[in-house]
Amino acid sequence: MSFDKDMDDFWDIEKLVPKKKQTLTPFATNKGTALHVVSGEADTKNEENKLTFSDVDKRDGDVVLTYESDSSLIKRVTVKKNIDKYDFYSTFRKAALVYYDFKTPRADFAPYYSYMPQYSQLTSAQKNYYFFWRDEVRHGRFVKSDYSYLYLYVYEILNLPDKFLPMEALEILLTLWREYRESLPKIDPYFAVWVQDFCLVYNLKLDTDKIGNFLYEVVASSDFKEFYLSDILKSGIRGTETMLYYLSDYDFRRGRYAASDKKDAYKRHTLLAMSFVFDRLFSDGYSIADSKVTKIKRAAFPHSLCTHAVKCTLEIEYVSLSGDDALRKIVTESVRYTENKLRALLGVKSRLGIKELPDEYKRIIDRYFDGLFERERARIARENLPEYERLYDAPSQSLSFEDAERLEQTSWQTTARLVEEEEMREEPVTADVIEPVTQADEGIFGLSLADIRLLSVALESGFSDDAAAERINEAASDGFGDVLLEFDGEKYTVIDDYREEVSAWLSK
Repeated sequence: MSFDKDMDDFWDIEKLVPKKKQTLTPFATNKGTALHVVSGEADTKNEENKLTFSDVDKRDGDVVLTYESDSSLIKRVTVKKNIDKYDFYSTFRKAALVYYDFKTPRADFAPYYSYMPQYSQLTSAQKNYYFFWRDEVRHGRFVKSDYSYLYLYVYEILNLPDKFLPMEALEILLTLWREYRESLPKIDPYFAVWVQDFCLVYNLKLDTDKIGNFLYEVVASSDFKEFYLSDILKSGIRGTETMLYYLSDYDFRRGRYAASDKKDAYKRHTLLAMSFVFDRLFSDGYSIADSKVTKIKRAAFPHSLCTHAVKCTLEIEYVSLSGDDALRKIVTESVRYTENKLRALLGVKSRLGIKELPDEYKRIIDRYFDGLFERERARIARENLPEYERLYDAPSQSLSFEDAERLEQTSWQTTARLVEEEEMREEPVTADVIEPVTQADEGIFGLSLADIRLLSVALESGFSDDAAAERINEAASDGFGDVLLEFDGEKYTVIDDYREEVSAWLSK
């Protein structure tokens, strides 16, 4: 539909919407139906789809929805519908319902800024562009936008719960956030709280992988960090880094050696070692701070246009990580202990004092670094060999099985000729007799068949037999020049740098 400057009646919302009064059932927890159900004659066909609450109460006119959260940090959430005497934005919802399906042909970009975007503020050019832009976004094409266009669409999503399923609405919010945060860099603090509140109001589980590329920045800009930290460790190394940012009083990134030419390896080993510490801390759910449950109460969706239909208050009971001194001490001391191990690996004196770190966390970090120290000792030993002994050492370059096989075939052919010349009068040497001995016949570096099978297990999933790992590493050190297995805190696995070689050996 095109717009005309003379179409004044077009924007007269009261003339466009039905006169029949409609009310909304607030704050659904049923994720299989629309967020709200419009009551009235239109509802009679969908009586079975009306939403119910796990715990609904009426207090002074407030509708109260309470649920127990399955989050590791958020314990209980109560949603109270606000009962206001005045509804300042009632016409916004009416207009949003009318314009929900509107779209325009291709339109030129028209800049638009408003502190609280609304349809009534748009010029003709801005109206055309907004409905063109919105239709493009709905089809997965993210064309140029201003902040106010983006926020206006968010307000539609928040205030038209009868048009979206909860998970659909959440997915739209996350998609808008991901696609426009680079071109509109100031949206992080707003979307962080809107997405968080949307999940809390409708009892939705947030998949942090969908914002994994900028999860660190999200937590930094969030006013309620525990929401995003609850399941953040499932996000791997990025999640570990975010937890360290929030819980450690010592910033390893500012250390003297963190900025050296080995900074990438320094950071990687710090985060990997600390990931095992966090696994232990949160292995059975977070228990250290169970006694430190905090309660906050505030309006949902701050800094947004919320109509009377969706305006509500959140009461959240949660475990405050920042308020747990014992946890912060363990994390901080673990980071310092990890840096001391890294310094030792670099041959630098450990200078960071460790006062009260429990032994169990020291052992976790020690187990991670044991494999690294073994490899480093082997490297130093090779470098310190006398020159004449290095001639007998294994070559430093990667093995080529094709070259080795050609060399073996040539050596057997030479042997055959020598034998033929030496024993010319005896029975001739035939091709059947000169059957090349393959690597599989003699084993890999002389390993037994059982150890070769364990090496295959280490390549796939890992094993925990210390004695077998030591045998394999000793044989590899003698025959290959380096150990093949490292301990990750629970099991022995093949070192990443040698996975390709081991796989090739096993395939032979």
